Amino acid sequence: MNNPDTSSQYGPIGECGLRFFGKVSASISHEIKNVLAIINENAGLLEDLSFAAQRGAAIDPERLNRACLQFSKQIRRADGIIKNMNQFAHSVDQFAAPVDLCNTTELVCNLAGRLAAMRKITLQIIPPHAPVVIDANPFLLENLIWLGLEYALENTSEALSLTLAPEQSDSGTSLRITGIDGLSEDFSDKLPAGCKDLLSASNAHLAVDTAHKALIIHLS
Repeated sequence: MNNPDTSSQYGPIGECGLRFFGKVSASISHEIKNVLAIINENAGLLEDLSFAAQRGAAIDPERLNRACLQFSKQIRRADGIIKNMNQFAHSVDQFAAPVDLCNTTELVCNLAGRLAAMRKITLQIIPPHAPVVIDANPFLLENLIWLGLEYALENTSEALSLTLAPEQSDSGTSLRITGIDGLSEDFSDKLPAGCKDLLSASNAHLAVDTAHKALIIHLS
């Protein structure tokens, strides 16, 4: 594999990348704060039960069990958040590497889970029949998928579902985001700032399939 030209990859899209990094970091911090708030709430419940027991009151086993289950649930939730954050942080380790498109799409969907939940939109990944692996800059690819997903979320009505399908055919590799009920032919005018530079740096382009309410990210 040839050494990539990092200046051409990062020069024109530094602002876009920093904005992406900031949004993901903010979303992760909000999720962790929510976990801590629930843990703190249940810690307060245990303190109340302990105080009551010290004064001779009987402990309600059901309330105690619910608190313990919440602790276990939130610990698992926090573990998942940290794993996603760790994987995201390591995406800048290499400028070019073989990348599994389905795994990367799943990571970005996890990172965008809070944004989707705020709009009550369900994200579903349709895995390919065989692994779709491309040579790419992992961080730039994640940023590109994020921008496509961000556009899809902003232009999809609440309580609907979006499907993301990595695809590989004789014509190349792509990611299809389907279910965007607000999709229109002038979608390019609504794309976030920096998207065009990111597409150019990633050798990718976008297309729409209005009949199927789909935005297609062509990666090769």
